[in-house]
Amino acid sequence: MPEASQVKASGPSDDDGEARQTGPEPRLRWFFYSLGLGLQTFLWFLLFLAITVAVLVGNQLTEFRYVGF
Repeated sequence: MPEASQVKASGPSDDDGEARQTGPEPRLRWFFYSLGLGLQTFLWFLLFLAITVAVLVGNQLTEFRYVGF
């Protein structure tokens, strides 16, 4: 009868490329992806809102009067 170390070495390994997974679970990855996408969308919205406000009231704001909006 073979020893335990020989059976483990000749049998299927737990360190296969398919069995090993790097990084968090796929569900957690989708959460971080959605969170980042939502945050980026919100920041772009704030940027365009600030530009719109600066253009619309640029004549009344001292800071924007010299920029030429």
